[in-house]
Amino acid sequence: MDTQAIKKISELDVFCLLVFKTIYETGYANIAAKSLGVSAPKVSRCLTSLRNTFDDELFYRRQQGLKPTPLAEQLYQPICQFSDTIDQIESVAQQTKRNPLKPVLNVAVSPSIITSLAMSLSLPEFFNHFGPLRLHPWQNDTEEKIHKGVIDFGIGFDEQNQHGLNVTPIIEVSSLYVVASKDHPIWQCPAPISIADIAEFDYVYLKCHGYNHRIDPLELYCQESGHFLANIEYVSGLDDWYWHLMTMGSVSLTIMPEGLIANDIPRVCSQPLPTKELNKLKKVMNFPVYCFFEGDEQYRRYSEESKQIIITLINKLFLTVS
Repeated sequence: MDTQAIKKISELDVFCLLVFKTIYETGYANIAAKSLGVSAPKVSRCLTSLRNTFDDELFYRRQQGLKPTPLAEQLYQPICQFSDTIDQIESVAQQTKRNPLKPVLNVAVSPSIITSLAMSLSLPEFFNHFGPLRLHPWQNDTEEKIHKGVIDFGIGFDEQNQHGLNVTPIIEVSSLYVVASKDHPIWQCPAPISIADIAEFDYVYLKCHGYNHRIDPLELYCQESGHFLANIEYVSGLDDWYWHLMTMGSVSLTIMPEGLIANDIPRVCSQPLPTKELNKLKKVMNFPVYCFFEGDEQYRRYSEESKQIIITLINKLFLTVS
């Protein structure tokens, strides 16, 4: 097809092609007009435009209506495909108007709370508000990524913030849970479980920036109080942490509410560390505060309302079981 022909076809109104399709299928211009909800003269003008564009009569008048020419026979399928594409485009456009697309927010979360937060955010009331959220475990370069806008905001501990981010305190860590496999001998210790009991077994902790990335509070307490700690290891990922508990026979202390969720994992058990024992750890290390980390306001892709929903949700995760 030459350039001139392409130019002519490109100038065709989409409606003209719908007129062609309807006339082909009904065989009558007046039925096509009624079907498309337009006047007969408008259908006539569209047909004239089509004939000029394709330099062909397209439809002959017969007693039984309009009969397609050989060229019209060849054009019918491509025009039908084009019409279907237009319908799909319109459907997507209408769906988008009814349910505006929301940007997928990238959120960095401390591993100490990421599972419980993810479970809460999956509830319809939150998912309908935020849409999809991509959660990332907090890492060494997370603050820099928030500063650069790669991560939209983060939930971490107050000891962080080396990049001048805006920080909103949420809630202080106030309780810990003892976690181990269900068959672990620590559950045979006389209640309540003490730090001395935990120190008798191999110990693993989940390393969280801003909390125990330098030293875990149990390890520090044992050093300062003279308790012998059998063996201590750390892991950086939740999967590694769970596997260690189940296959290495280790005991761990984790922040609530993750400690509660551990009870839902097959072959894993958890229970609160008694307040008396918790206070021993607090004497050697200040427990951190969860905070909302964000960059400058001009780069934010979320509303103040969304921020407050996250903050309220995290407070509820702690307060509902405290």
